[in-house]
Amino acid sequence: MNKQKLKHLIQQVPELIETAEVCREVGLPNFYIAGGVITQIIWNSIESKSFLAQVKDFDVVYFDRSNHATEDEFKNRISSRLSHGVDVDVKNQAIIHERYLKKFGCSIQAYERVEQGIESWLSAFAIGFTLDSSGNIKLFAPYGVEDAFNMLIKPNRKAMTEAHYNKMTDGYKARWQKVQVLPWS
Repeated sequence: MNKQKLKHLIQQVPELIETAEVCREVGLPNFYIAGGVITQIIWNSIESKSFLAQVKDFDVVYFDRSNHATEDEFKNRISSRLSHGVDVDVKNQAIIHERYLKKFGCSIQAYERVEQGIESWLSAFAIGFTLDSSGNIKLFAPYGVEDAFNMLIKPNRKAMTEAHYNKMTDGYKARWQKVQVLPWS
């Protein structure tokens, strides 16, 4: 039920659909628009806010071992074709392990597919969508979408430290008063 509701929400945000179409046009391999923006449109709809209120960017994740084009090259190709002004944060999950220790305080093994990156996120944020060959929305939500719709954040110890979790969740609590955060332990 909530997966259909989420697809309906995504369809109501033309900037998301346009971004997904452009990602496909520029040949971004194995991509999803995922994470914060998806959760934030759910939370904003619950709180009767504009869908893109407080959304700073769209997280676009993809998987490309060949690395023929860099993340910045893909970002520039995508951004130059968008009619909206929302920034895109483009990350290749094939190389994300190389910078994980510095950013998140822990090491991870190299991923074999883009979905592994999404699986490492907090369950309320581990949601992404792409477009199938017919242009239909295809969701990937390894933990379901209920935590997002319940505004519930749970720890995911796969690729994060307690300190990073607490820092992230403090920011969410400050922006969305109804968010519930489970403790790390």
